[in-house]
Amino acid sequence: MNVIPLTPRNEVVLIRQYRHGIREGTLEIPGGIVEESDTPEHAASRELIEETGYKESEMQLLGSVHPNPAFLTNRCYTFVAKGVSRWKAQEQDEKEDIEVVVKPLGQIPELIRGGEITHALVLAAFYRFYMEYLPGL
Repeated sequence: MNVIPLTPRNEVVLIRQYRHGIREGTLEIPGGIVEESDTPEHAASRELIEETGYKESEMQLLGSVHPNPAFLTNRCYTFVAKGVSRWKAQEQDEKEDIEVVVKPLGQIPELIRGGEITHALVLAAFYRFYMEYLPGL
């Protein structure tokens, strides 16, 4: 599950974190695992607060994708969190070192084109977002 957090000023709350597989930091949106006792929406809210300290006023499901259907059965649900604002400090796990980065929504396409956002599930999330909010592209 992942979530695109939007502030009332049309800014996106992103995170930067180290990824062991590529041995560098990546610019992403908050996300995580949907626990057995969770709904995807509850997990999105929880991860948003834990990773960023921001809380939404509204959560909307944009859709889901199969990250790798060749050998995995999981789904990645994408939400847009509207009206997010700083609520409290981040609640990172001891192994997490997450930096919060706030960017204007209008800069997202350039961050993708420029190669600053490269995570495939984040790209899929923004694709879903732009298909929903900018139909006809």
